[in-house]
Amino acid sequence: MPSLETLPVEILQTIFLYSLEINLPRASLSIARVLSSPLIYTWLIRLAFSSDNESSRHGIFTPDFLPPPLEFFSLSRSQRRDLQAALLECRWCTLPLMRQCQRDYIEHVLRRKTGDLALSLDPAALQSSLDDGFSRLSDAAHGHRGKGDLVVASRTRADDGSASAERKVAVWFHFGAVQIREPSDVFYERDLFRLPCCNTEFPARLPDKLLRSPWTPTQLEFLDLLAGDAWLDEDPSFPRARQTLRNVVRLRNHAAFTRLLEMHVRTVPYRYSVPWPVHQSTVIAVLKHADTHDDPFVAYLVHKKWNELPDMNSRIKEGLLAKARPAYL
Repeated sequence: MPSLETLPVEILQTIFLYSLEINLPRASLSIARVLSSPLIYTWLIRLAFSSDNESSRHGIFTPDFLPPPLEFFSLSRSQRRDLQAALLECRWCTLPLMRQCQRDYIEHVLRRKTGDLALSLDPAALQSSLDDGFSRLSDAAHGHRGKGDLVVASRTRADDGSASAERKVAVWFHFGAVQIREPSDVFYERDLFRLPCCNTEFPARLPDKLLRSPWTPTQLEFLDLLAGDAWLDEDPSFPRARQTLRNVVRLRNHAAFTRLLEMHVRTVPYRYSVPWPVHQSTVIAVLKHADTHDDPFVAYLVHKKWNELPDMNSRIKEGLLAKARPAYL
């Protein structure tokens, strides 16, 4: 038996956490069993996807949240990007685990960053609001972040214990984000604590597993969560975006088709998210697989996305209009 497999569990886990070699569990079944722990998965997600804002340098990465030898700020931004991409491709990196990590992260940030604030909600009411928010994620903000799904008024405490300056504690459930700042009508991202968070200059790559069938609701929700941060394409011709849409059209999965085209995604040429790119080849594929003159794919493009379609020759446009039903509901 190889010597590495004979090591005690604690030592093997320590080696893995020091090295962060994601392929180590794939070396053998026995090593995989040792390292396949929900607790280890949670630590890795916290290490890779927590916010690296300036306020995170003080009081967030405590040993109870991210134990040694894991050290958040020992990773460069490019190293964190590579770790994020590697973790997203792992089978165990799923939406339910990410949601649980979001919940733990928000609770941890609130504990560590609101100790000197007088909140308008008592701890029990705040906990109940968090429970309610994470149980109804379909109602949470998925597009523009706005002012927050849960906003708690608060004040700083003066030296004598009395309340002084006003503060606002805002929580976004879908994004897994918390912000504590002065009240303002203008949203800004400074000191936004968020999980999962990808650095703007060093975004991770969206995993292939989220860009192919079976296109379950959970898969699409996970893709929607990551799409605004992790990049979909680094090539300006958007090959992954085009291939994904063509596959969905061939499968005749209308629900997935419309959900994808409603997403905003990151592409390497841009520093911000844009609507899912639609190429002329996608339009041609839609026409090729259209079943009837009231084909729902064609109707969606004509009635919902006409102004976002690329420049096309008149023959393709006429084909779309001919196969679109009168009204899209």
